[in-house]
Amino acid sequence: MTAFTRWGLSAFAAAFVFSSQALAVPVGAVVETINANRFSPAVPAFSWEIHYDRAFDGIAVVKEVDILFSFVDALGYNTAAKLAWAAQTEQAIESIWNDQYVIKDLANNRTYDVKVDVRPTVILAPGADQTVSVEIQPSSCAFDSTSLACRDNMVRWFSDASDSVKAHEFGHMIGLFDEYLGGAVDRAVNPTLSDDGLMGLGALSPDPVMYARYYQQHLDFLNSIPLASYPGGSVGLQQPNLILTAVPEPGTWAMIVAGGLLVTARLRRQANRSASA
Repeated sequence: MTAFTRWGLSAFAAAFVFSSQALAVPVGAVVETINANRFSPAVPAFSWEIHYDRAFDGIAVVKEVDILFSFVDALGYNTAAKLAWAAQTEQAIESIWNDQYVIKDLANNRTYDVKVDVRPTVILAPGADQTVSVEIQPSSCAFDSTSLACRDNMVRWFSDASDSVKAHEFGHMIGLFDEYLGGAVDRAVNPTLSDDGLMGLGALSPDPVMYARYYQQHLDFLNSIPLASYPGGSVGLQQPNLILTAVPEPGTWAMIVAGGLLVTARLRRQANRSASA
C-alpha cells in the first residue's frame, strides 16, 4: 500500500528529529509513503517489510529511510560514540548510493538527481522506518565466517561492518533483492545475479558496481507523477520522456574537458592561420 501526499511544514520540521544532515525537502514536493512486503521465492522462502518515503521536489528524486540504530550494551558506547557511528554510517551509505545516476527528461531538456537520504537516530522515538541492532560479531566467526550468525542482515549489523555491507543492507530496506546464490533472490529460476554489483558479491568489495536496475524505482516513481503535479508548476512543459543515465566518473569528466580544450585550441590555431594568410 502507498500513501501519496504533499510534504508539509510539520513533516519538514519533524525531519530534524532524525538527522541534522537530512535532505531538506521543500514544501510542495510530491511525496509517496511506501509500506510493502518483499518475498523471495528462494528455498527456504524469505520475506521482509519495507517502509520509506520517496519524494520529488523538482530537482531530485529521493528515497528517504529513517533508521533507528539500537546498540547492545556490550559495545560500551556512550551517546557521543553512538551518534558518531550513526553519522559515519549515514555518510558511508550515501557516498556509495548517491551521484551514480541522473534522470534525464529528453522532452524538456531537464535533468534530475537520483539520491537516497539516510536519516539515522540513536534515540528511541516514533516514526522510524527500520530498526537495526548494532552488535559485536561473535568470536567464533574467526573460525566459521560462513555461519548465518556471522553475517550482517537487514536488522542486525556488526559494529565493524564495512561500508559496502551497510549499503547492501540498505538496498534491502528500499526493496531490492540479493543477487547471489543463497540470498533472498528475485526468483527461484534464473535469478538476477552479479559478481560485482552492490546487491551481489560486490558487497564484499570496497568499490561495488551500482547497476541502473537499483534505481529503476526512482524512475518509475517519477513516471507515475502527473505532469500537472510537478513542483513549481508545469507551464510550458511537454509530456516527459524520462531515462536513467549514469553519471560519468571524475576521470571521464577530466577526459571530456581535456578533449574540449584540445578542440578549442585547434580551432583557434586554424582561425589564426586563416587570419594571417
